[in-house]
Amino acid sequence: MAIVAASLIPLAALIGGGVDMSRAYMAKARLQQACDAGALAGRRSMTTSSMTSTDIAEATKFFNFNFPQNTFQTDSFTPNIRSDPSQTTTVLVSATTRIPTTIMRILGFQYINLDVSCSSKFDIGNTDVMLVLDTTGSMDSSISNGSGGTTTRIAALRQAVRDFYDTLGPGDTNTGRVRYGFTPYASNVNVGYLLPTTALVGGATGDTWAYNSRIGTFYRENGSSTATCYMRRGDNTCHATSAAANSSSSGSTYSKNSCINWGNASQTTSGTAPSNTSVTTYSYDSWNGDTSTNPSGSGDKKCVRKAVTVTKTYETSTTGGAGWTRYGWQYQVVNHVVSDYITGATVANPAYDAGTTTRWSGCIEEPDTVNTINSSTSTSSVPSGANDLNIDLIPSSAATRWRPFWPDVSWYRTSTPASSPYWSSWTGDQAACPTQARPLAEYASRDSAPSNDPSATSFNAYVDSLTPWGFTNHTTGMIWGARMMSPDGIFAANNGAAPNGFSISRHIIFMTDGAMTASDGNYDGWGINRLDGRIAATGTSTTDLVTIQNKRFNIACEAAKRKGFTIWVIVFASSSNSALNACASSSDHVAVSTNAAALSTQFKTIAQNIGGLRLSQ
Repeated sequence: MAIVAASLIPLAALIGGGVDMSRAYMAKARLQQACDAGALAGRRSMTTSSMTSTDIAEATKFFNFNFPQNTFQTDSFTPNIRSDPSQTTTVLVSATTRIPTTIMRILGFQYINLDVSCSSKFDIGNTDVMLVLDTTGSMDSSISNGSGGTTTRIAALRQAVRDFYDTLGPGDTNTGRVRYGFTPYASNVNVGYLLPTTALVGGATGDTWAYNSRIGTFYRENGSSTATCYMRRGDNTCHATSAAANSSSSGSTYSKNSCINWGNASQTTSGTAPSNTSVTTYSYDSWNGDTSTNPSGSGDKKCVRKAVTVTKTYETSTTGGAGWTRYGWQYQVVNHVVSDYITGATVANPAYDAGTTTRWSGCIEEPDTVNTINSSTSTSSVPSGANDLNIDLIPSSAATRWRPFWPDVSWYRTSTPASSPYWSSWTGDQAACPTQARPLAEYASRDSAPSNDPSATSFNAYVDSLTPWGFTNHTTGMIWGARMMSPDGIFAANNGAAPNGFSISRHIIFMTDGAMTASDGNYDGWGINRLDGRIAATGTSTTDLVTIQNKRFNIACEAAKRKGFTIWVIVFASSSNSALNACASSSDHVAVSTNAAALSTQFKTIAQNIGGLRLSQ
């Protein structure tokens, strides 16, 4: 019996230890699950580089849901939730509690300590994001800020883009590079200075491009003749001599002083160059046949004066030069030399008189295309000859090169040639050129310059420079957003494999506040359609042009998706439309925002979806 009694103590310890350790294991497993859930929830809640009280509250809620206080009779505790001080975008969670024992209590072991820790980070891999942003004139209008106040659409967009960066972050070149690019658009895009000169008309000395412009019309004198005439007062007959005029029986009489005054009348002119011009000079000839300057006599007598008329004739030209005078303009298509213009130098404006200068803003005209695309055209491929819709276009001829956009030399006219324009120069929304686009680059922070150009302005400064003006042409925004991100086109050198060797996820964030607009009289990346007919016949109505451009937009969208790009569409308006919906990668990739707060939320949500949360510990 003594032996049996002695054996009960270790047996109880063995059995009790197993029971208590099993309970502790289950409690710790449950506690670890709660830790993981809290870390993931906290990181998903974050929209800045470090946790806020709201983020901590969200993480705590998920922790407590998965492990309510006193589960398994554990002591009450507060989980420690915070940002990693060395990696601020990482969430750290730890918890310490204890669980009471049952059988092992009789052996003096009252509690088993439980400790868990975990962390969560936003795992994004290699990610390229091209922000294609509508910066048209309507973006300057007021809108609700979502909190009872108002702001402007452009201010809301600037903040939303900053929030997007704060959510997705700067990435890490070794484990997950993140690059941001910008394609602001209106009815054109500003990409010219990003292109090699070999891709532009003007890359070779003396290159010209045809603009709806004007040339001067000039004249110069090419001959003159002189005629002398003697006329009696009251007789309109021109006589060859004074005697003949005096012997005329026609006419009236005049007093001496009146005759002298009439005879020395002021010079008269007629005609305007380049038509014939005449100058007639008058001089007193005689009174009652007396040619002296102070004839004698009184009363009314015959009065004669001399008239000498000099008539000049002119020739005209549209080339001018030394000795020529410009008298007008002729409005027509003109081939202007652009090789100096595309360098960015200030050059003489060939459509104005000497002394007027111009400088290229950087916007472009598209290469040759087809004007047969209509509402029934398939979007499954880019139509043959539509170079403007070719995302991977690398120019090899004049037909495939981009041309400099030149509103300073352009006019709209109603006939060809025309002696006056329908309206004057393009200084407003009809020929807008937005902020210059930016290629994909890493940004260490929002206050940092892009990694590929340390001399450029920071992320923040660039976003602040976005200026609203012009009309909306989604096609040009999508074409160039895709070109700027393609690994195979004109920017291939910037868009090749990532240094870490991992694959690249490519995303286009397409934000607009409205539907397509396409006026046949505006000057955009396809010239002036009413005069050039590049995307449709010259007589095509504005309504039909919108339909055609929507189709071209969707062709560009599908081409981008075939490249493997994910397209997110954000509509900053009360509703979307079929063209915008069709552009997105799926219905889950379309969002409508009606105020500034909603816009920021949508940008942050997309950033969260682009990346992926994972537990890093």
